[in-house]
Amino acid sequence: MAKLRIGTLERLRQLEGSLESRALRVRKRFFRIVQVAVAAGVSFWVAQSLIGHPVPFFAPITVIIILGLTGGDRIRRALELSFGVVVGVGLGDLLVHYTPDGLWKIPLIVGISLLVASFLSKSPLVSNQAAIGSILIATILPPGTEGGGPDRMLDAFVGAAIGLLTIALLPSSPVNSGREEVSKLLGIGSSVLDDVALALDTRDADALDQALEAVHDTQADINNMLSAAEVGRELTLLSPLLWGSRRRVRSLERILPAVESMIRNSRVLARRAQVLCRDRDTASTRLVNIVDELADVAASLSDVFDVRTPSNEAQDIPDLVRRLQVIGSRTGIDAVSEGAVLSEYVILAQARSITVDLLEVCGWSRESATSALAPTSQTPGYPPEMWPGIGDQ
Repeated sequence: MAKLRIGTLERLRQLEGSLESRALRVRKRFFRIVQVAVAAGVSFWVAQSLIGHPVPFFAPITVIIILGLTGGDRIRRALELSFGVVVGVGLGDLLVHYTPDGLWKIPLIVGISLLVASFLSKSPLVSNQAAIGSILIATILPPGTEGGGPDRMLDAFVGAAIGLLTIALLPSSPVNSGREEVSKLLGIGSSVLDDVALALDTRDADALDQALEAVHDTQADINNMLSAAEVGRELTLLSPLLWGSRRRVRSLERILPAVESMIRNSRVLARRAQVLCRDRDTASTRLVNIVDELADVAASLSDVFDVRTPSNEAQDIPDLVRRLQVIGSRTGIDAVSEGAVLSEYVILAQARSITVDLLEVCGWSRESATSALAPTSQTPGYPPEMWPGIGDQ
């Protein structure tokens, strides 16, 4: 236990506040601004010069909305958006003719638009755009104004097409964002495990307060990780420039459940370690060392997935797998102290689960990862794939 330790919150600050990370975010923001500005200008030019609409304002508006969509399923949502605009504009042009002026005109038009849209699609995006389109037509762009009627519908389609084409021709990296989120979560998990090992070693329950606070706030990071992978998969489907990256995206997607599981298991382990310390019970030195080694492996994996840090995955991953096999071989029932309390058994069980999770992150199947553990049953569901002496190394 002589290594230099970094607290969980300090580790979070390092992950989120590095100068290099900030520079990367600035570049991403600048690229996004240029992408949206160019696409809006191109859509306006196409609708005005090639199609001949004098004031095609719906084209750049649709582009901005589509490129502003976050997460995955942007293709589906772009189509829903276009459909909603078409429904709203069409209904607006129709209803304005047959509804007399008055205070109840807008509520009536919006209500009818939402009702029709709800029958045509269950998507809230379609309903919202239908209502917005109807309001625009009924207020500042009534029928008879320049560029009205079907022209507005066509402009919406042009904007949607240009928006999707921009995503396809100017894509961001389909895996970098996902790897960044994986690296961050593994780093958080590593720091939590590190804090747990320290608390078990010093019997200091209060040392886990910050770790538990940090790990409880990881749901947003988990959602970001899943969303980044979904966006990456969509980009490889949409952009011919990224078709060669499909295998890498699929590989990344396969490990995401294991990363999420590792964080959840670390949370349970930390909570139980805090209970053990507050009960003034102790954990065996062997179990403390297992948790400590898992923290070190998770930190190394975090570095492997960090896009800002050059790494040799072909060499690093097999080395980490070997270390996890050794850890797994040491997680038998004999890892707890004699007369162990329930909390110590729970910590051992969670350490076994985290070992499996990290092996899955390294690319193993769950069955093979489970087989790397020392058996705790006379009839294990997955017979151990160990060789003599591995636990002694």
